[in-house]
Amino acid sequence: MLDDYFTRAEILRGHRAGFFGAYLDTYTSEAKERGYTRSTVRGHCYLIRLFGEWLERRKLRTDEIDDDVITEFWRKRRRQVPRVQSMGMKPLRQLIAHLQVQGIVPKPPLPKLTKAAAMAHRFGEYLRQRRALMPATVSRNVSVVQEFLEGCFGCGSIRLHDLGEKDVTRFVLGTARRVTPRTHQTHMSVLRSFFRFLLEQGEIATDLTGVVPTVARWRLAGVPKYLSPKQVELVLASCDRDTDKGRRDFAILLLLARLGLRACEVTRLELDDIRWRTGEISVRGKGSTVETLPLVAEVGRALAEYVKQDRPDCGSRRVFTRMRAPIVPIAGIGTVTTIVRDAITRAGLDVPNRGAHVLRHSLATNMLRDGASMSEIAIVLRHRSPATTEIYAKVDIASLQRLAQPWPVGGAW
Repeated sequence: MLDDYFTRAEILRGHRAGFFGAYLDTYTSEAKERGYTRSTVRGHCYLIRLFGEWLERRKLRTDEIDDDVITEFWRKRRRQVPRVQSMGMKPLRQLIAHLQVQGIVPKPPLPKLTKAAAMAHRFGEYLRQRRALMPATVSRNVSVVQEFLEGCFGCGSIRLHDLGEKDVTRFVLGTARRVTPRTHQTHMSVLRSFFRFLLEQGEIATDLTGVVPTVARWRLAGVPKYLSPKQVELVLASCDRDTDKGRRDFAILLLLARLGLRACEVTRLELDDIRWRTGEISVRGKGSTVETLPLVAEVGRALAEYVKQDRPDCGSRRVFTRMRAPIVPIAGIGTVTTIVRDAITRAGLDVPNRGAHVLRHSLATNMLRDGASMSEIAIVLRHRSPATTEIYAKVDIASLQRLAQPWPVGGAW
């Protein structure tokens, strides 16, 4: 409620009499739920009042407000009122989004899809409904198919029956120059899936999966990038556990380093997944699987400290959220990757891989060197196939040395 933020009657009357005065009660209530401080909400109300006065002078109605109007106001007023420049346009955009939900300001029309985009989204619906793929996977596949179709037909009509080997070859050569072999392999798999979809739907008469080339990428060709146990401890110690953000990041890093979780699994973790009494944690893994792992005491303590002491109140059940308003779950795997990269940088380590997966590789590698078997590592990492774990045999230097044959010296032949 607006009365919670302003006690002086004249200021309260001024806000209520403004262009957006009728909506400030619900706006401030929502801002409070999203974790904004009292002073910040007061600043938002001041900016909204200025914006309303500017709209009245321009004789604009609520249904005429869009992002261009907000941008024009900000450009003209930011130098006249320094406080406007310091807050930026975000509060006004949040206000408009709030009013759009209530139906007071019309939502902007959805951009008109090109023919290529419409076909790609149709393929995406098929993957979502018939194949039950995860939203992130569907989004990636739709993007690949849209790029392929736009490369073939531009923004014009889609002539699927005209697709042939030349179109596929052009796409293959174009993407090969800018993506890794693994990503290129995935693109080819998506293309085959799309052609099977077209054949099943009767959009093409010829099966084109045969013209999609196989990308040369040999299994077990690479060597996992990992950190030594000492380096892992340096990464963990780099978190400032005297701050709320530092304690949150420390809990995230422990989940990666001690339990081998993937970045996406950390972002999906919910409060109900942590079973404190039984000492277990449910992990939402690949392909909508849910698996149970023991909650290691060290990890449990870090999670408990963060949840009880630092996690902001919010409507989401996700464990890890932003620490500053707006209080929403962390954005995704990019946020987790950034947390790992920043920790490695603070630790002063010069390592070739700074992504979140390096801690998972490090756990497996260090388990192997401590005497764990491949099957035990596969259980911890939740690999579906033993073949996935085989890559770690390449970093078991001690075992490999026992297999190595002596180098022939002169006359040995």
